[in-house]
Amino acid sequence: MTSHFSARRIVISLIIFSLMSPLGYLLSYGIKVNELGDINQYFDRIMAVVIGIFLHISTTILFESSNKDHQYNRKKLIAVLLGVAVSLANFLFH
Repeated sequence: MTSHFSARRIVISLIIFSLMSPLGYLLSYGIKVNELGDINQYFDRIMAVVIGIFLHISTTILFESSNKDHQYNRKKLIAVLLGVAVSLANFLFH
């Protein structure tokens, strides 16, 4: 399979993609220490959205990776629910 993108465009895209994690960390740190204005009060809400997006993407990949016609696998659903339960238990009782 050949790509219609040039090698230069692919390399630039990979560089930009590889910088997303460090830039996300720096943005998060800047918010935490109030270097980016007074948005520290919204930090918990911002992190909730970020974590929600991460969970949505990861569970979508997990469920659709081996299923045809987007059917849910009961074992995978139980595994995800157990993971959520362990995470909540750790949060509530730690």
